[in-house]
Amino acid sequence: MVRERTEDYLGAIYRLRDSATSPVPISRLGEYFGFSVVSIHEMIQKLEKEGWVIYQPYRGVILTEPGETIALALLRRHRLWERFLTDYLDIPWDKAHEAAEELEHSASELVTDQLSHFMGDPCYCPHGGPIPPLRQEPTGYRLIELRPQTQGEIIRISPELPEVLRTFQAIGVQLHTPFVVLEKTEAGVKIGIAEQEVYLSLTLAQTVWVDVKD
Repeated sequence: MVRERTEDYLGAIYRLRDSATSPVPISRLGEYFGFSVVSIHEMIQKLEKEGWVIYQPYRGVILTEPGETIALALLRRHRLWERFLTDYLDIPWDKAHEAAEELEHSASELVTDQLSHFMGDPCYCPHGGPIPPLRQEPTGYRLIELRPQTQGEIIRISPELPEVLRTFQAIGVQLHTPFVVLEKTEAGVKIGIAEQEVYLSLTLAQTVWVDVKD
């Protein structure tokens, strides 16, 4: 049986990567978990010995085929629970994400499949991420890529950093909310959204994916 900590790391690598062949830097995993680079590196070495990942010095880490299988199963459970918690229990999406992080480790494959069937086999989580086995290449643009005065709408939060979810939940922002870029600096982006001005740091702005108006 795969340990929870192993599942967490494999899931994080899947969430953070740009593509299946793009290594995720150790430093980025450190930012995601809030751990030191040394701690992350030690865990990656263990995962590599167990055959879940391949570490490329000075570049980062990629998933092996068995590692990707575990990551996809974890994401399927996580995103289905998020869908259930938000759609059926009216739990805010930031709280649903936190609860799903607990539930994702405990549900069996049978429970997961029945949960999906109960909800009509949804394709996307509340934050716009595809629910495995559906796979989808990232579409749209990261908010950090846009120029001032660009208008669009939010289509996905990925990876689902709790800080972003809490910020948007607090001001009532959901997917497909229109926005305009007001200001962009090296440190972050200020946007006008839901009749408010919101500043997102560079780290947070990189997780917000958008469609742009022509």
